[in-house]
Amino acid sequence: MSGRSAPLIDLATLERRVTALALPAGDWALHGSAPMLAHGLLSRVHDIDIIARGAAWTAAKRLGKMHRGLTDHCVLLPDGVEIFDGWLGDDIDTLIDTAETLDGLPFVRLEHVLAYKRRLARSHDLPHIALLESSIARR
Repeated sequence: MSGRSAPLIDLATLERRVTALALPAGDWALHGSAPMLAHGLLSRVHDIDIIARGAAWTAAKRLGKMHRGLTDHCVLLPDGVEIFDGWLGDDIDTLIDTAETLDGLPFVRLEHVLAYKRRLARSHDLPHIALLESSIARR
């Protein structure tokens, strides 16, 4: 959810950066545009958004300084990694508990990504919404 000036991140870089965090399994998932990257709908993303609860949120707070985001707390880390304790009012327990594992990492389901992008409807979300709708319709 950060600004758009950072270098773009491909899937291999995302996997490397996230794995290096060593967050406790079961209490976090990748969100934002990362699930679209994992499903091959995007080739690169601007940042790495992670939602975390419980032990993963406790670990995240030890990795960096906590800030207040739009509606949630956020730990901003180098290299475009942002870890949130919520997601714009969505139930993060549901988002994490229903996440799908791809290449060993938990990603929020595309349906949930589509729902939040539709709700926000920012200009840069509009092409993502079209990609998500098309991908979900093909399933």
